[in-house]
Amino acid sequence: MYDVLIVGGGAAGYGAALTLASVEDKFDWSKDKKYMMLDSGNSDILKASFFNLAGVSFGVGGDTLLDSMRSQLSNYKSCDIKNDKVLKIIKENDIFKVTTSTNNYQAKIVILATGMHSFDIECDMVEVLPHKDIAKPNKIKLKNKDNLIEENLYVAGLASGVKTMFAIANGDGVKVVCDIFKLWTGIPAVAHDNLKDRLD
Repeated sequence: MYDVLIVGGGAAGYGAALTLASVEDKFDWSKDKKYMMLDSGNSDILKASFFNLAGVSFGVGGDTLLDSMRSQLSNYKSCDIKNDKVLKIIKENDIFKVTTSTNNYQAKIVILATGMHSFDIECDMVEVLPHKDIAKPNKIKLKNKDNLIEENLYVAGLASGVKTMFAIANGDGVKVVCDIFKLWTGIPAVAHDNLKDRLD
């Protein structure tokens, strides 16, 4: 059983995973929590180079950037990464059951960070809508209110309807996790890398 399962290993997925994992040993409420990111290996990042992304090398290739994020995440023990395709998500008794091409998982919370091209996961809770904040045709988003599809089912990144820039999608994944922290702690919450004794 995972506390949070993230579907998608792109900008939003890694933003969520790194933020979750970064508090693993800092607070009593975050100790012993387990996370999973399921990545089908098809992120648009692999097709891109980045020239306006703060803090990374000018012109960095997407494959290099993904390798860097994967390496960052490997510093934490609380988040597993599996290369797998999600086929179906159902909810039974407040637990999400996630079926992939190779396995079955259970989670208390699910974050869908599946991008804007399509949504081919069988999931009765999700309504697919046109992505209206992009010039390209035939792009989609998942119906949500402030990233929430229904209780404990979130959408992050381009699938939530945000603009198509890495920094925005990444930050949207972080924002969703801050909402989850608030759910867990009862207070507005963010994770600061330099503060080990409190959450503001």
